[in-house]
Amino acid sequence: MTRQRKAIIELFEENKNQALNAEMIHHSIGNSLMNLSTVYRTMDKLSEIGLVQRITINTVVHYCLSNSEHRHFMLCTNCKKLVPIHCFLKKFLPTLEVENDFLITSHDITILGLCSTCKNIVE
Repeated sequence: MTRQRKAIIELFEENKNQALNAEMIHHSIGNSLMNLSTVYRTMDKLSEIGLVQRITINTVVHYCLSNSEHRHFMLCTNCKKLVPIHCFLKKFLPTLEVENDFLITSHDITILGLCSTCKNIVE
């Protein structure tokens, strides 16, 4: 475990329900420990070994700590809070594959809206 990986994992543990992109990670950790290209390489490696999950939000790749279960997310468009939700598509995927003669290798859903705190501010 490199010190860069350790610093990134600690950052994610401090921000459990936040989706962080590479620039946010770099800014939080600082230039003294690693440059942006190191962040990208480290995130690729952590994603490859299953420690973090990739989430694409508005064409930008974000990351969060993985758990053993595939998840989807609701993202507050105001404060950027990330709310994990269980994958409700699992039971439909085999049927979709058969009906469409298609091998599904991945899927991702992000629901955008306002969290309970931000919703109350807007109302």
